[in-house]
Amino acid sequence: MTKESRYLVFAIEYYRHARGLTGSQVAELFEKNGIYQVILDNYFLYHIESPEHMVHEIDHYLESGELICAKHP
Repeated sequence: MTKESRYLVFAIEYYRHARGLTGSQVAELFEKNGIYQVILDNYFLYHIESPEHMVHEIDHYLESGELICAKHP
């Protein structure tokens, strides 16, 4: 498993706990909105920032379709 893949698993779990969602809910939300790729494309930014920043960025992307600091897939 690559470091990016390991971070993706961490990001899914962190987001799930931060938003009080089930694994299935996060999987559906991330798949429907392309969030898996967003996380992978922005691994180098997210893994050095706080996980809360990643959650905020994902929420902003889900609401607006735009990323604040990261690159768009």
